[in-house]
Amino acid sequence: MVLESLFTSRDVLKHPLFMLFISIVVGSASLWIAYFTFPGSSSILAIAFVTTGLVPIMHAVFAREEEREAARPGFAASFLARHFKVIEVYAWFFVGLVLTYAFWYAAMPLDTRQVLFSEQEKTLASIGSLRENLSGNAVIPITACGREPWCWFNVIFLNNSSVLLASVLLSFVYGAGAVFLIGWNASVLGVLLGKDLIAFAGSGGILAGLGAAAKKSLGLLPHGIPEWLGYFVGAIAGGVISAAVSKRKWHRHEIRTISMDVSVMLFYAVALLFLGALIEAIVIAAAL
Repeated sequence: MVLESLFTSRDVLKHPLFMLFISIVVGSASLWIAYFTFPGSSSILAIAFVTTGLVPIMHAVFAREEEREAARPGFAASFLARHFKVIEVYAWFFVGLVLTYAFWYAAMPLDTRQVLFSEQEKTLASIGSLRENLSGNAVIPITACGREPWCWFNVIFLNNSSVLLASVLLSFVYGAGAVFLIGWNASVLGVLLGKDLIAFAGSGGILAGLGAAAKKSLGLLPHGIPEWLGYFVGAIAGGVISAAVSKRKWHRHEIRTISMDVSVMLFYAVALLFLGALIEAIVIAAAL
């Protein structure tokens, strides 16, 4: 593929910011290709195209990380430092796709927007409905949490843990399969920011819209950063062990080292999700 000839895994690991450019280009191309080929399924198909375009690069990144880890294992406590470049790669991919979806959602006409982002719209509506039920503001609340932070924590942590499990399994089975799941979450967040951009730009101009989107983004950071890091770390764990297994290293001593490192990664991932869920639960309960 063209991107692999322009940016190798070595280039991406050396300069993770390249992934921002790659994500924007692949994300934009995927949206338009999906819309013009299968408009009825374009909201999901676009993410599938993004995954198809980026999996080869991400798998090569995981393979390089696995080789480095097997050759020069480090202390478990230094995991974040040793794998920081891969975390950066995932982070720039996520940011690039969020920006891409926010821009195209705000730039497209209403009829195109309703087709191309239909599934993201449904997901946001479901999240809003669930939050109303849990806060007790719905007509028929399911199990209202109200101002009880531990109730919110249980709901949020359970949901985030299921996403983490899916991220690890997708990476393990498909190498870099978590690209699809992380890409989907980025697309939903991008549409959410695009909505704010449109709403405030209509009343106060483009600068007001950009300011509103930036304000919402900053509001998501306290709990969003540990949650997203947790997903990234889980994806790396699944990808590294997948690369080791695909090279048939289960008969070698390296698999023990890699397995120990993966266990530490998963511990970090769960701890990050715990922290993110706790912060989000406290914020939500205090805001009601």
